[in-house]
Amino acid sequence: MPRNPKAPTGLAKQGKALWKSFLSDLEDDWDLDARELYLLERACRCADELALLEKAIDGDGVTVAGSRDQTIVHPALSEARQLRLVQLRLLSSIEMADPSDPGSQTSTPAQAQARRAARSRWGNSPPRRSRGGTP
Repeated sequence: MPRNPKAPTGLAKQGKALWKSFLSDLEDDWDLDARELYLLERACRCADELALLEKAIDGDGVTVAGSRDQTIVHPALSEARQLRLVQLRLLSSIEMADPSDPGSQTSTPAQAQARRAARSRWGNSPPRRSRGGTP
């Protein structure tokens, strides 16, 4: 893949800004594969959709009139929240660790928490001795 691939067609201002920002933060010798470029494109489209939802919320306010003229939370708020989660998952799915460097492997939050727990339990305790008295 080219070092700085052109932004996909159809991206609006926020999507193009995320595309450019993400790629400019990569090290010079780093390239994204086709899967990672796809994930980045989807995250950029989420950024554009979020901008539209936020514009609607800014224009209407955080509450709107419901079907019976009652005050309800703007439906775009929950959509925006869900879209932010999707965008976060897309961006976190892009592998930013060098696969040839075993010390830089990324992990899920659960894996990182388990690793910290193991280090705190086993890293600070003395080695156990076998029943025969030898280490």
